Amino acid sequence: MAILKIYNDIVGEEDKVMLQMWEGIDGICFKDIDSFLSNMKPDDDEVDIRIHCRGGDCVEGWAIYDKLRQSGKKISCTVEGECSSMATIILLAAPAERRHATHNSHFCIHNPAVAWPDLGAHDRYTADAIEACIKKLDLQLDLLRNGQKKILSLYVERTGADETELQELMDKDTFIDADRALELGFISEVLAPITAKRIRTFNNIQTTRTMNKKKAKVSVERGVISRLLAKAGYKKLSDVKMNALAVTAADGTELTIEREEGEPQVGDAASPDGEFVMEDGSTIVIADGIVTDIIPADDDVSAEGLDENELMEKVEELQTENDSLTEEVETLTQEKEELEAQLEALKGARVLSSNEKVILAKVNRAGGLAWLNKVCALSSQETPAGRGFRENRNGCSAQETPVQKALREKKEAIANKRKK
Repeated sequence: MAILKIYNDIVGEEDKVMLQMWEGIDGICFKDIDSFLSNMKPDDDEVDIRIHCRGGDCVEGWAIYDKLRQSGKKISCTVEGECSSMATIILLAAPAERRHATHNSHFCIHNPAVAWPDLGAHDRYTADAIEACIKKLDLQLDLLRNGQKKILSLYVERTGADETELQELMDKDTFIDADRALELGFISEVLAPITAKRIRTFNNIQTTRTMNKKKAKVSVERGVISRLLAKAGYKKLSDVKMNALAVTAADGTELTIEREEGEPQVGDAASPDGEFVMEDGSTIVIADGIVTDIIPADDDVSAEGLDENELMEKVEELQTENDSLTEEVETLTQEKEELEAQLEALKGARVLSSNEKVILAKVNRAGGLAWLNKVCALSSQETPAGRGFRENRNGCSAQETPVQKALREKKEAIANKRKK
């Protein structure tokens, strides 16, 4: 069953585009319905229409009605909120027995109308211009009268209501509720909420006869049981002591089954209630103190219906996948350890100052380490006066930066080589 939702105004295709462009709202046009029916599965012959619509364009509404009636599908329709104007025409595309509405739905039928009459454009209304306007209005009047008769005729045909009563409602242009729509024949059922509880009714005579038969049967059965108990030396059934059979489930739960010997059977009195899996794989179901079912164990080792060879292939495949995952885990663990070691090493490293970063950047732009070595080789052994490290006020030399230290060590190494 395909569900067709008509939740917007019925408009022409051009008006639909304009609504989407300028107001950001959608509409329903004939082309939408034609596309919906064309895209249905070939074997699907049912269309369930859901309506919550204020109505709209008469031409589009009649086209949609005819398209649904000519589709050859089984049409059903449910009004879920509002069904007014041309939406009532689409509602009547479904046969009476398949037209429904929710309890709070409302309907409105009225005479067709135009938003504004077409009088033409005139700068000055002369007598001839006014006469032309009158002719235009007469033409529009005839169209509206014919449209009104057409709608009323369909209402009478598809609902079976009185024509005069329907015309009075159309003249009033007012809303009616779902119960009134049911009386008029627009729908055949007002849907109750799905949470409502349906009350079953019974045939009193038939029910009384059935109950009397059951009472008679119970009386006869009680009489037979009483005679059997008397022969056994008991006054009532509760005096009979049954030997209970204790059965332990796989999870350790102890079941009490009123049976002297043998295996538990369906119908035995037992407790407690529930489903219990036995050690042999079978399941005992106890409800209302009675064993209601005993489900035997499944001897097939393959829950998926696989044979032994297929199971072996499945095991090998899973083993291969497990080995691959194990290897991947080992690789990831090793990478994790390496990253942790690098992180620990970085924690103890000194962060370069902004000046040091500028110097290193300039060295890299000049040629890197090769350029630095060349500059150091060309430098003099002598230290210009006044360029040594100066002491601070406390008499301690200023702290030597890594770059300064590297330059100094490089110069000392070169000087030592020259001395040799």
